[in-house]
Amino acid sequence: MTTTSPPPMTMPDIERRIRQAIAPSQLRQWLTLNPTRAYRDIILDWLGIGLGLAIAAQFQTLWSYAIAILIIGNRQYALFILAHDAIHGALHPNRRLNDSLARWLVYGPMFMALEDARRNHLQHHRHMGTPADPDRYLHTFEGKNSPLAFLLYCSGLATFGKTVLKVTPFGRMNMRGMNMRGMNMRGMSNSTPKTGSTPPQNPLKDYVKQRLPVLIWQPLLIWLFWLSPLPIWAYLLLWVFPIYALVFVPDEIRAFCDHGVLRHPASSGDSLRLVSFGPPFWEAAMFAPHHMHYHAEHHLWPAIPHYKLHLAHDAVRDRPEITVRRSYLGFLWRVVRSLPLSSQTPVV
Repeated sequence: MTTTSPPPMTMPDIERRIRQAIAPSQLRQWLTLNPTRAYRDIILDWLGIGLGLAIAAQFQTLWSYAIAILIIGNRQYALFILAHDAIHGALHPNRRLNDSLARWLVYGPMFMALEDARRNHLQHHRHMGTPADPDRYLHTFEGKNSPLAFLLYCSGLATFGKTVLKVTPFGRMNMRGMNMRGMNMRGMSNSTPKTGSTPPQNPLKDYVKQRLPVLIWQPLLIWLFWLSPLPIWAYLLLWVFPIYALVFVPDEIRAFCDHGVLRHPASSGDSLRLVSFGPPFWEAAMFAPHHMHYHAEHHLWPAIPHYKLHLAHDAVRDRPEITVRRSYLGFLWRVVRSLPLSSQTPVV
């Protein structure tokens, strides 16, 4: 008599099992938002940016510019993480204020639009750990299964175009094409699309409307630099460059660390992609400001505000379905030493 082993659990099954273990009363406590915290966090991050600009303007030396870039970029990244909370309605209990704060005080100054960021990111949450995840190329070793290719990925150069493209109308069109292909594979090509999935009648008009904060903020920032003691090219050095070097690049690295598994092929690690970190404070500030290192908890309950994720972490950190790593840099070093991966690579 032969016995067959049960099929491995999928990521939705794993997430469902963990969620069911939490009492509703406990979850309600985690989900309660503090509106004043949103204002405090945003104001402090913008004050940090102001401090960096003041240092550069006061001294205008190479070292002052270097310090300013580090401060400004890090606080831009912190704001970006707050906008990530807003994507899930976890920044402010008033939904209109929640979206307006992200749209006007984060995404507009950083050349981004809330709507496209939300579309892509919610698809990532829905399909994480499956081939349908639009961010899967960040998590797997496809295109980075050698030390050199992985270091190129960590520079941001290998993924910049693809990551920017997916948060444009072209990304929406590509996502719609992926959904249609999936429906055709399931024999559902003639089904009626879900409410809200209909594309806009005028994509260009929609694109411009969503980026109105960008169109207002960027001329305003250039004007403010022109009025300041700083040279006008400081706009590129102190504002645009940190968005790439200290927002985009750390976020690509963090996205890999939060879901990357030392397994090949990628599908063999899909049940292991719930990962959190307990890094030293300086690593958290660099790669995961505003408690983004509690990433498994965020995926389990996306509407928990960042300042309460530690409560969820205390409740689930010992579960076998969740991996807790101690250091981003330590994990990156382990990855480089393990490459190239093969099907025989042991799980760490």
